[in-house]
Amino acid sequence: MLASRHVQHISVLRDFAGTLEDERVEYLLPSKAQKGILRHIAKIRRGSRAVRRDGIDAIVGVLNTPHGWIGRAISLLTHKPYIHMTIAGHREFWVDGPWVEKFNLWLFGRGAAITVTGERTRQYLLGKGIRPEMIFTMPNLPDEQFTQVPLREERHWDIVSFSRIDRNKNLLLLIRALAVLKDRYPLKVAIAGDGEELENVKAAAREAGVADRIDFLGYVAAVEEKIRVLSDSRIFVSCSRGEGFPVSLLEAMNCGCVPVVSDVGDIADVIVNGQNGYLYQDTEQEAEFVSCLDKLLSSPEQLKEMRAQAVKIKKKFSVAENGKRWDKVLQYIDRN
Repeated sequence: MLASRHVQHISVLRDFAGTLEDERVEYLLPSKAQKGILRHIAKIRRGSRAVRRDGIDAIVGVLNTPHGWIGRAISLLTHKPYIHMTIAGHREFWVDGPWVEKFNLWLFGRGAAITVTGERTRQYLLGKGIRPEMIFTMPNLPDEQFTQVPLREERHWDIVSFSRIDRNKNLLLLIRALAVLKDRYPLKVAIAGDGEELENVKAAAREAGVADRIDFLGYVAAVEEKIRVLSDSRIFVSCSRGEGFPVSLLEAMNCGCVPVVSDVGDIADVIVNGQNGYLYQDTEQEAEFVSCLDKLLSSPEQLKEMRAQAVKIKKKFSVAENGKRWDKVLQYIDRN
């Protein structure tokens, strides 16, 4: 957002200071530790005071719960325009059930603007009656360090996964695919992440006879370490049953990984199937997933050609391009 020529200052309401160092950014931190709903009420009060004190022109809420609700409450109390940012696709609206979905659409559809991560989320909102002129596409972006990564040919891991390890991320599908492929290729696999399904995934790997092929790296937070792992991997996989617009996908492509990912959320805005990666539909049975992986593992030349296409993503998604998108959003709400 700072890349927009219309933004001079951003106040960020959160529980702890962020890592972005810019003189235009101020972090509004709590004066004392609070839990549960009291913490959110305190944020609304603190944010409302800041809006009135500093002459803030617009409120931006990120994600529906709780930040979007908090931002919308502040905008209603201060009579300032509200911009709602979806960063996890249309599932943000409906994932908590039909009644919450209706409330979210009613609440955010009466704001000033909504940003979406891609075309499927835009079509979802249009189908729910949200006015087209208030919907703007704003893809998620990786850290700018990923755009400077040099392309390496030699790589240690054949397959890498970067995600939280829970039921939605569906890593058991990867284990079943590896069980099919293990006798065809001398696979080396990296799984980065942590979560409640980690031990189940490890147990499944042992049972499938592929545990010795997998390096479980745990949670990788540092940008430099992410770059090191991704730059040392050939194929990036995602088995998710539901996504929005995952930053990990862009990070991997920036590092020269060829993606093989489930066709969920707004991912199709990134992948041209068969050119810069593969999309598959079936997230419950491994046959389609295995077929996509097999095409790349069996053909080093195709993998190399698709890697060259994957890294072109750097030109399509950038801070500068999102700055231009924010210009359009802010001009729109200023006119309305």
